[in-house]
Amino acid sequence: MKLDDFNLSENIFIDANIFIYVSQSEPMYGRACIDFLERVEYMEIKAITTPVVLNEVSYKLLIAKAGELLDTDRFWKIHEELKDQKFIKTCYGIVEEFREYIGTLCGLRVEDVRVNDFTRSVDLGYEFGLITTDSYHVAVMERLGIKHIATNDSDFERVDFVEVWDPQYWT
Repeated sequence: MKLDDFNLSENIFIDANIFIYVSQSEPMYGRACIDFLERVEYMEIKAITTPVVLNEVSYKLLIAKAGELLDTDRFWKIHEELKDQKFIKTCYGIVEEFREYIGTLCGLRVEDVRVNDFTRSVDLGYEFGLITTDSYHVAVMERLGIKHIATNDSDFERVDFVEVWDPQYWT
């Protein structure tokens, strides 16, 4: 389903890639994600995410910023350099900006995760062939009765009780 067509009164779960496309000004999907999150900001859409998603986004933004400053995509080099306190503080600005941005999204509720979500996520991951972070999101969605997810991850299409709303169909 097209992300721009989402106009239901039901909650929609927001996956990490939606936030990342906005933060990184991604040329193909960024505009659709910006428009979607503006609708969340103005409370036209009721959205849910978790600290797990926020952590995933923060980590990826931190790594991307460090890689940009170091002019490398070598993961272990980036991780080694991030041990330097001065360097990591230089990189943290983008994470702080993301935190502030999340605070502006009035229609977004950050829902805590539970130990039972982890337990259920293992079963869901096995059943639907999902990586662990994705199965964790599905477990939270199942517990909260959320049927919709904003994501560019086609793996969620294998979950029979989830409807994927995808920015790639934006025209």
